Amino acid sequence: MNRKSPELGYRVHLLAVIRWLAGVAGRCALQKPKIYAPMRPDGWSAQPISIISRFAPDADLDPGTGTPVGDEGYYFYILNEAANWDHSNPKSILFSIWQRPWAHSWLILESPQDSLECGHTGDFGQTRPRYHEGVFQKIQDGDPNPIAYLWQTMSDGQFQIGKPNRPPSFVWRMPITRRRYQLIYEYVLQRKYDQFGARTNNCTDMVIETAALAGINLIHRIRLTLPPETKVWGRTRRVWTDPQYRILEYSTPEVLEADLRQLARLGIGSDATKWYLSLKRH
Repeated sequence: MNRKSPELGYRVHLLAVIRWLAGVAGRCALQKPKIYAPMRPDGWSAQPISIISRFAPDADLDPGTGTPVGDEGYYFYILNEAANWDHSNPKSILFSIWQRPWAHSWLILESPQDSLECGHTGDFGQTRPRYHEGVFQKIQDGDPNPIAYLWQTMSDGQFQIGKPNRPPSFVWRMPITRRRYQLIYEYVLQRKYDQFGARTNNCTDMVIETAALAGINLIHRIRLTLPPETKVWGRTRRVWTDPQYRILEYSTPEVLEADLRQLARLGIGSDATKWYLSLKRH
């Protein structure tokens, strides 16, 4: 009986914390996601990583407007489901991830005859804990480098054909030429999907690779500078001991969506969200 009491107390306390976190994060979910934070005294910062040039040297652009052009009926779509993570500080990002740990990016390749909707999925938690679960568990266990779990590569990656089981928060469309269509189509079918990572080779990386074949470079990565420790569930917890884990860079739908929305406002590609959500399959 005495041995069960501490465990029961811990579970009750954890349930209360989860409910509180869900309430806080739920109120924050309606706010605009924050993807930038200057360096804080505790060592935290969040900065989207810039790109060198927007278009490839051989991009197909209108000479008058400098915007992408293509052949009739050929389009490249990026579909994005952002999780609205708040990168302001360690506490806010933990709240965000706890409430909604998943986000996704995928694509549609369209020709006058056909369309292919596809992406790269993984991190199903079948052989190893999912990334967010593994990090939280290592924090609970007092691991000296719990964030190091994000450096692992999962072997459960899959090629996603068709739409996923949730709608996108933003859909961006760009005209492409028939030649670009063929390049992307061949790449998508030949690409390897069995490996999946939080830092590299994930769903957003796959979309970025295909966008480069379409002739455009997109802002999609974020650099987090992590403090060695932070408060989690009311207690100071170790984030890293080995300084190699101080900097975390990864591709994320949050940064990608911010860039795509800006491009649509500038007339580079267009917002196709309403069109996609109005399709009968939704």
